[in-house]
Amino acid sequence: MATKEAKRQRPDGSEPRMIFLGNIIRTSREGRMTVEELAEQAGVSGGLISQLERGIGNPSFNTIMRLSRALGLPISSMFQGEDDHELERDVVRSDGRRRLLSEIEQELLTPDANHRLGLVRTIVPPGYSSEDTPMTHPGDEVFLVLEGRLEVTVGAHSYTLEEGDTVSFNSAIPHAYANRSDKQAVFLGASTPSTVARFY
Repeated sequence: MATKEAKRQRPDGSEPRMIFLGNIIRTSREGRMTVEELAEQAGVSGGLISQLERGIGNPSFNTIMRLSRALGLPISSMFQGEDDHELERDVVRSDGRRRLLSEIEQELLTPDANHRLGLVRTIVPPGYSSEDTPMTHPGDEVFLVLEGRLEVTVGAHSYTLEEGDTVSFNSAIPHAYANRSDKQAVFLGASTPSTVARFY
């Protein structure tokens, strides 16, 4: 029996979430820069951008971050809900979360990116690290590990968090996380002002 994701895939290999991302990239780029110029600014290949704009591929989270920076877009613009038009104003249903899928999966648990507080659930597979692209943004942030083990680096300090552990920090300090275990890690990230409304 075909999976829900497989049913959604188009004959050309594209799928709705990738078409959404490709449209965001293309409409933000056109009239401002060529594919080659965007590729140079983002540090990725022009061929990859062309694929993404056609709704094909599975970009890494770091690639999506680089593209959002180069385009001057908040990372929140890359999130797509299953049925965005059905989201209630103040309630986010479990099947209506806005999602950003790459080699990690992120779900926006607050209704949108316009609130002062942002809450994101992140699933981190074994071996993943964001240390190549540390994040900085004004405000404060808290990570709560729900499952597995997560290594969080804030400036010169590194913390190993187990299930139920939290770390709070000034998010203007460069920070990153890594899963060095052989099992997935899941954590909640709360930030104020909302992290997803800002550049990563």
